[in-house]
Amino acid sequence: MWPFSTKEPLSPDKLPLPDAWIQRQTHDEMGRTMYVRANSSFSKFKGVTGYSQYVSLAVPMTDTTRAGFPNPGEVEELNRIESDICEILEQNRESIFVATTTIPGIRDFILYTRNADSLQRKYDNDVLARVFTHRIHLKMQPDPNWSLYHKLL
Repeated sequence: MWPFSTKEPLSPDKLPLPDAWIQRQTHDEMGRTMYVRANSSFSKFKGVTGYSQYVSLAVPMTDTTRAGFPNPGEVEELNRIESDICEILEQNRESIFVATTTIPGIRDFILYTRNADSLQRKYDNDVLARVFTHRIHLKMQPDPNWSLYHKLL
């Protein structure tokens, strides 16, 4: 059947992979300009075994250009938020940070997790306690083949 993939899932005991971040400009499904930054190290695999939940943390921006993209001060805040998210959610390799997308007014931090309940608790108790300058919206959905990640590449 077409399309088919010969990719296999990555075994979690092979983590962590070396970072290989790429950046590109594209468009979202509504035709808006979208900037993608993704760790392409996972592109050779059909996900990571056990990391079957796609996680998106959407952060509406508060200081943007006329086009809706972050001003320098906002970039600093978003970088701090990314660092906090990674520090909290990647503990014990419960989650893997794989990408960001930026469309006018919103930056999404994208991860895959092997423990949705723990991620929800850490989001409620730790992420929201640390990130008080911006609102964050959490969305999780099953994606065992990492289809949403592969669409970003």
